[in-house]
Amino acid sequence: MVGEQLANELPIGIERRKSAKSDTVNSRTISKARSYTRSEDQTERTMSDRRNNAELDRSCRSFDNESLASSSSEEEDSEEVKSYNEEEDEFPEGGLEAWLVTLGCFCGLIPVFGVDNITSVFEEYLEEHQLSGFSPSSIGWIFSIFNFVCFASGIFSGTYFDRNGFKKIVGLGAIIHAAGLFAMANSTKYWHFILSYSIVCAFGNGIALSPLVSCPAHYFKERRGLATACATIGGSIGGGILPLILRKMFSMTSKSNPYYGFVWGIRTLAFINLFLLSMAVVLGKERLPHTKDGPVEPTIKQRMKHIYDVYLIGSFDAKGLLDPVFFFCVAAAVLSEVSLSSVTTYFSSYARTRGVSQEDSYNLIMVLNFCGIPGRWIPGRLSDSFGRFNVAIVTIVMLSILMLVSWLPFGNDLTSLYVIAALYGFFSGSIFSLIPVCIGQVSKTSEFGKRYSTGYFIVALTTLYAVPIAGAIIGGGSHQEYQHYIVYCAVASLAGAACYAVSRHLVVGFTWKYF
Repeated sequence: MVGEQLANELPIGIERRKSAKSDTVNSRTISKARSYTRSEDQTERTMSDRRNNAELDRSCRSFDNESLASSSSEEEDSEEVKSYNEEEDEFPEGGLEAWLVTLGCFCGLIPVFGVDNITSVFEEYLEEHQLSGFSPSSIGWIFSIFNFVCFASGIFSGTYFDRNGFKKIVGLGAIIHAAGLFAMANSTKYWHFILSYSIVCAFGNGIALSPLVSCPAHYFKERRGLATACATIGGSIGGGILPLILRKMFSMTSKSNPYYGFVWGIRTLAFINLFLLSMAVVLGKERLPHTKDGPVEPTIKQRMKHIYDVYLIGSFDAKGLLDPVFFFCVAAAVLSEVSLSSVTTYFSSYARTRGVSQEDSYNLIMVLNFCGIPGRWIPGRLSDSFGRFNVAIVTIVMLSILMLVSWLPFGNDLTSLYVIAALYGFFSGSIFSLIPVCIGQVSKTSEFGKRYSTGYFIVALTTLYAVPIAGAIIGGGSHQEYQHYIVYCAVASLAGAACYAVSRHLVVGFTWKYF
């Protein structure tokens, strides 16, 4: 009985255990399934959260981008301009030392630009006295060669200034400049004036010119237009005062020497200029470090090779001319100077052909140069606020309009000539004051002397022929020939404004922006 009962219960127990095991397995499977399901739910929630965060991040970024769009566009606009004028240094933008340096450059530019601004006085006197047998075109070569040597020699002094500083090169220029004038005082023949004035005096002028114009740029960036204008005003003051001195001196006579007044007038000019250039040497000083290099203890051969490589080959920035912005800026300077040098050389003789006295012809040059004082300062000041190229384009276009609309039809009587001289002096003043800052706008300060000299070397090559061409156009000095001369000067000036516009367009386009 017991055996049968055990036999019957044994299968039941086995089945129960199997059922229990099955229940356990099923519960574990269900538990795993639930766990997996919860894991999937958590994963889905995590992925959903990530998607939501990504969308939120994108929307935030989109909002940030939209909120910064205007400032970014402004930054891009400013970067367009700054890319041509990047500086790694901070500028004083004023202070006692900076303004004393500017004062020194002002003193130095009175004789340097002043002698160039009174070429019309020299041309008129020589045409009536020592060189009365020569044509205007032949006499024009004296002043054309002067401009060429003056501007061409600046290429070497610009490089020397960048590498060695201010004082030595300006001091040397002062001595050579004065020596040339002393020799000019005793000149009586055509070749005397070529040698003394066109070569010696011009060379002294040229090697002092680049450092005198470049030095204020070491102390000013935002106010560079104002500082350069203040320095170059010296040229207008020199051009206004020096004719008064020369007119008084030239009228002196002596029985023993028919050119007595000329001799002592030029000697007096030499003493005045030497004093002013000495003041420039005392007050002027570079701020940025020099860029000297080369052998520490060079042999004579190494020294000569170094001079050849640096001051002859390396002085001309041919690579810079491959930049179209700089190229058209230089072209604008060339054409503007062609017009200006042609006008200042023959304006006095033009007045004489209209029946104006010698005294009034000197006064016209004085008015032209004195009106250049506000003509240099006001555009220079405005250029810091509205852009150097913008102001240069406007003033040169106005100068061209003046010549075509006022001088060409109405420049036949003394009153009209005084008005024309005043307006021409004002608008032409910007040529002197804005050429350096426009070149500086597209150049680094450490390279400014070299680039400025390169530009004016090309100016020198062009003006070498520009003044004689103007003299050839004048020819015999008839009314019709002088009309052609005025058109020649106006077209050259207008072409200069066009080149400034092209250079500006290459940087900022046709939109009105500061540049």
